[in-house]
Amino acid sequence: MPDKPSQNEVDSILARLRVEFIENTRDQLDEIETRVDWLDSGRDMGPDDLFDVQRNIHNIKGQGATFGYPLVGRVAHLFEDYLENVGGVKRENIKDLRAYIEAMTDLLVTGEDFSAAQAAELLRSLPTRGETGTHPHTTRDVDVLLVMNPGLQRKMVSGELIACGFKVNRAYNSMEALAFALDLAPDIVFTNYDMAPFNGRELARVFGSIERLQGIHFVLFTSYDLDDEHLSGLPENVSVVEKRQDYAESLNELLLEWGLVA
Repeated sequence: MPDKPSQNEVDSILARLRVEFIENTRDQLDEIETRVDWLDSGRDMGPDDLFDVQRNIHNIKGQGATFGYPLVGRVAHLFEDYLENVGGVKRENIKDLRAYIEAMTDLLVTGEDFSAAQAAELLRSLPTRGETGTHPHTTRDVDVLLVMNPGLQRKMVSGELIACGFKVNRAYNSMEALAFALDLAPDIVFTNYDMAPFNGRELARVFGSIERLQGIHFVLFTSYDLDDEHLSGLPENVSVVEKRQDYAESLNELLLEWGLVA
């Protein structure tokens, strides 16, 4: 039976993996930047080039926290959201694309010795919506966390919020939503009731139990009637929106009530 590795050996392995992550991430960022440079020079990107950009961003997103760079991973996540918000890698958004590349590069060089407030400030400074929204109301700068599975409803709600001029970020499950909210400190969270590994009501109650998250507006989309037992025990700051044809009208009323649009 082989001997169990010592703590020094484990630390050495982890340090080596961390160095490899930094080197690999720099290579991936270089590949992304090369393709952005192509766009800037007037050259178009083919489908394979676009796929490579998105694959590299997704890889960085997935590996950042594993190798001790969770903020790099979070920036990559926002980069994915940005591309979804603006419809992909486009020449008119070159300045924004470079902002993401620069942010991740700087974090690899300087490290992630940030307070929670400093991390949130960095994440909020990144572009997430592209062109200004087309909503008839005037909006202020608002960070939104959308907690929904991919699909038509998420696309519709996302489009409505982007049209308001809001900065839309996405989480794909309730655990990711909690970690994201602690990092970003969004102004509003929108979530479906049917989420995993715990549902929207449970997520709302978790938010209500954490002091840093208690001031966030929380909107729960549900197919249940308002007096259904599935919606019992919700914190006072949670607004419930029933999934009906006029859900957009209900959203607008909430945003007006909160003073986020005028």
